[in-house]
Amino acid sequence: MWVEQVTARAFGMLRDSVLALAPGLTVIVGPNEAGKSTWHAATRLALTGRRRGKGGRTVEDRSIERYRPWDDAEGPWEVGARLHLDDGRVIELSQDLAGRVDCRAMDVGLGRDVSAEIIADGSPDASRWLGLDRQAFGATVSVDQARILSIIDAADGLQDDLQRAAASAGRDATAAEAITRLTDFRKTAVGADTRVAVGPLRQARQAVVESSAALTDAQGRHERYLAGAVAAQGAAMRAIEARRALGRAEAAHVQARAGMAIARAQRAAQLAARHPTAPAPLAVAQAERAQVATALAAWRNRPAVAVLDGPGSDAIAQRLAALPAVPRGDLAPHPSVQAALSALDHAEGAAAELTDAVPAAPAAGAGSWVLPGAGAALLGLAAIVAFVAGAVPAGVALSLGALLLGGLALFRRSSGARPAVRTDLDTRRQDAAHRVLEASDGLRNALIAREAEAGGDLRQAVAAYQAACEERARGAAEAARAEGLQRELETRRQLEGSAAETAAAIERAEAEVRAAAQRVGQPGNGTDLQHVVAGLESWQVQQAAELAAGEQAIAEWQELVDLLDGRTLAEIEAEARDVAEQLSRAGIDQVSLPVGGDGRAAIESAEQALVARRAASLAAEQEAARLGGEANQLREGLPSVAAAEEGVATATAELARVEAVAAVLDRTLELLRRAEEQVHRDLAPVLAEAVRGSLSRITDGRYVDAAVDPADLGVQVKEASSGQWREAARLSEGAREQVYLLLRVALAQHLVTTGETAPLLLDEVTAQADDSRRDAVMALLHELSRERQVVLFTHDTRIGTWAIEHLVPDRDALVTLASARPNAA
Repeated sequence: MWVEQVTARAFGMLRDSVLALAPGLTVIVGPNEAGKSTWHAATRLALTGRRRGKGGRTVEDRSIERYRPWDDAEGPWEVGARLHLDDGRVIELSQDLAGRVDCRAMDVGLGRDVSAEIIADGSPDASRWLGLDRQAFGATVSVDQARILSIIDAADGLQDDLQRAAASAGRDATAAEAITRLTDFRKTAVGADTRVAVGPLRQARQAVVESSAALTDAQGRHERYLAGAVAAQGAAMRAIEARRALGRAEAAHVQARAGMAIARAQRAAQLAARHPTAPAPLAVAQAERAQVATALAAWRNRPAVAVLDGPGSDAIAQRLAALPAVPRGDLAPHPSVQAALSALDHAEGAAAELTDAVPAAPAAGAGSWVLPGAGAALLGLAAIVAFVAGAVPAGVALSLGALLLGGLALFRRSSGARPAVRTDLDTRRQDAAHRVLEASDGLRNALIAREAEAGGDLRQAVAAYQAACEERARGAAEAARAEGLQRELETRRQLEGSAAETAAAIERAEAEVRAAAQRVGQPGNGTDLQHVVAGLESWQVQQAAELAAGEQAIAEWQELVDLLDGRTLAEIEAEARDVAEQLSRAGIDQVSLPVGGDGRAAIESAEQALVARRAASLAAEQEAARLGGEANQLREGLPSVAAAEEGVATATAELARVEAVAAVLDRTLELLRRAEEQVHRDLAPVLAEAVRGSLSRITDGRYVDAAVDPADLGVQVKEASSGQWREAARLSEGAREQVYLLLRVALAQHLVTTGETAPLLLDEVTAQADDSRRDAVMALLHELSRERQVVLFTHDTRIGTWAIEHLVPDRDALVTLASARPNAA
């Protein structure tokens, strides 16, 4: 058997990961926390799974729990493996470690589920193909990190496997054959004692269980019948009690009606004596009482007299009328006028600077007309300044002079004088004059747009506009007071109106009080108002007393009419006497008379109680009938308890007989197995020889011989230098690990009884070895890998270097694991 690959779908730190293995030696190197031990555990559990039997959690179960998926401990927990058997089959194993339900072994070639071949404790265990079980596999074939010496702790559990190995070796075949035949006979005569067994022992136990169940059922049915009969009897008693309660409720209802009749007669006699005739209607009119009450309420709720201080509304109105109207126009110079004025200032300043500038000398030949032309330009600029300043006559004179000089310049130029180039200064002066004109037009247009006078001198027009703005601003400030005075006027008028309404209300309340007094015959006009009010209040008290007496008399008379209900008092009294006689004949001596009223509330309560008692009585009758029917059904077909007890006795006797046979056979097998212990002794030299063959090699010749105790798998080694035997458990840690590694290899070779070859799964078995012994161990494992698959997990990078130098391609493999995430464990 060799494992081709292991798949960790969800296992510890691993998820959807695959580890490929070679059929020979596979060396898996990785640093701490790279997942080596996790892969080692995943490989073992992918092959053997975990038990699904009953019972509490074992130490193995608790150790496996630490490999639950880190990211989702409640989610899937699955591993799988693909392995090759020596008979040529390729098997794919799938192990569900969480639910332990979806576990299977599939023959890839046939596509057939072969889980039944290796089922153990509810899940497939590939170690069964080796003749082992999970415990033996973990103690020999799979070596966990730092647990090489645990083989000693597993010695007791390996005894059965050691015996099978001894029997398969052919030694002492007589004892082994006898054990086999007795075991076969025991299977026939006794059989196993498992849930799925069908032998006599299991049948006898099943018969005892079934007969006991039949007895329990018979006893239970008798108990249920007795309980049902008791329940039916109780229901019948409750029905009788319910009928009695119903009778008491009916009597209480009769008593209530009788009490009401007697009380009605007594009350009618009392009212008839108090009112022989109908009382007179109320004499005082309702309208007068209402008028008096309304007048007094109005007077008590009259408003307080309002007191007003300060000027009146007329004075405030006069102050408001004296205020000026809000002026029309700008209250401050408009930005457009200010901008136009600034532009004119800039233009005139630039023109003045150009006027003072000295012109450049004219070119040769140009003096005949250039000087008149320059003079014309200067006169034109002066004329513009005169116009802007408002000196119109001077501007006209300057303009005429400019025209004459300009005409002279043109005449000389046209009469044959050589033309001269116009100077730059003249051009700039003309441009400046043009800008002054444009700025003047802009300022005039801005003034016109603000509805200001723009004729004559522009500077004076601007000053007049600014003065007008200041005047309008003062008028606007004065007019702004109008809003506050208007609100003051409105508030004062509201206060004066409220005061007038208050005075009118007080006058109306006084008038209503005097009018009401006159209507009811009290002094009104000409009398002090306080005396009028006091008189009306006294009149109200008197009228209220008379009204209450009259209303009570009317109410009592109406009550008498209702009690008589069209009959005479004598008839009602006769009815009361008849009811009293009926109660006396029924044995009821006392009757509770209703307190107040005519007893209708007592009758209604009695009727409600009567309805409830009738319902309760009906329900009790129905319950008694139902339970009685159920008791009758339970009584039909009751099994015989005596017959069931006899069946239990018969089954128990048969079980005792089969158990006695089993005891005899088990004792015989025990004696034979003692004899087989001698066979087991023959296996010890075989194991010792297997250890001895490589002992000197891996211990650098320090130890040359070995002996193995089959009882506890303890190993003793012989020291080469002294010839003394020493217990391997007392050697140095490295030497102990090396010796017991050889013992595990020997067990893996000799415990397999099925013809399959067991692989070796080793985790950090060279951790305590020095360089020479490490190389010796690796050489030994490499030799063993020619016969069986060897998988070694290690963190030692020197072993990785060794693997690069010695592993054979296509048969061996070197796998390097990367470091896991920082929080890996």
